[in-house]
Amino acid sequence: MRTPQNTLRLLVATPLGPHGRGGIDRLTDLIIDAIEQRGDLGVKAVRLVTRGQKNICWALVVFAQALVQFGVAASRGKVDLIHIHLAWRGSAYRKLIIAAIARRLGIPYVVHLHAGQFDRFWAASGKYLRRGINRLFVDSAAIIVLGDYGARVILDRLPTIRDKITILPNASTSPSQPIQGRSDFERVRITFLGRIEPEKGVPQLVDALGKLACRADWTATIAGSGEVQQTRDQAQRLGIADRVDFPGWLAPSETAALLQQTDILALPSFVETLPMAIIEAFAYGVAVVATPVGAVPEVIAHERNGLLVPVGHVEALANALSQLLENGALRRRLGDAARRDHAERYEINTYITRLVSIWRKAARC
Repeated sequence: MRTPQNTLRLLVATPLGPHGRGGIDRLTDLIIDAIEQRGDLGVKAVRLVTRGQKNICWALVVFAQALVQFGVAASRGKVDLIHIHLAWRGSAYRKLIIAAIARRLGIPYVVHLHAGQFDRFWAASGKYLRRGINRLFVDSAAIIVLGDYGARVILDRLPTIRDKITILPNASTSPSQPIQGRSDFERVRITFLGRIEPEKGVPQLVDALGKLACRADWTATIAGSGEVQQTRDQAQRLGIADRVDFPGWLAPSETAALLQQTDILALPSFVETLPMAIIEAFAYGVAVVATPVGAVPEVIAHERNGLLVPVGHVEALANALSQLLENGALRRRLGDAARRDHAERYEINTYITRLVSIWRKAARC
């Protein structure tokens, strides 16, 4: 079937591909699903998988295939715009190459900055890499950041490109099923979603749970891939292993089922931009405890729609969790405010309308 002439033909450069284990790919899945379900946006979006889900050697093969896919589509006149999801380290090197090819072929591109560590990576880069990153942003048709934090990362170095930047926080779908009320007589479920690693504050979270070991009113789920065994061993040493579940990385449907049963989301990260886990928890009316890193404090207003605790502060994290365990009314008030915020600001259909507007302006069509 031929594509209508006014359809925007888009490539989305994303790391791992469909159902990839990370926020960028989860967001990409939502974007492409929304485009396909809406049917009235005039956009044909195709993934350009740049990393894949296997080892580094296979990643080189996947990237080579992505470059061939891009080149063939461009040579056939089937690309109007490329959307580049950008993180740091390997992601940055791959996306610099894609952007250079796009410039050579005369295809406009949008840069979508995600990585919480990107400012450090950029500052520590050598002269030639730094020059390449500068050009990546300067020659872009548009730049998307997740909050004021991301805008500052760029404008501190490239203040003349302010007009290219749009702040567009992450978004998620609303629950497909009515949210079930939780009984005050049930154990309170505390959930973590994400990579199980020190940068996400998982060791501090387990230590904080250990301080709550004398309480019998909670259970916890630490869902994700990464340092699972080390974290399970830590829970064992603290005497809470029987109350902490480690289900591994969850598919979107499994995440939804878990959030339906969650009372508190804990995400005490050291480095973030804007985690999808927080946005998804908001959709389910879950009270969130997080750290004020990246764009998180732009989304969570302390004691209005969540609680913020200092980075790396186990005692403060334990106190915040204890406060929410003891005060069901506070949990519900924070969760209700979070759900309202999600409906107004972070719902995927509103997001996709704004995103398509950015794309069309960037592609001039």
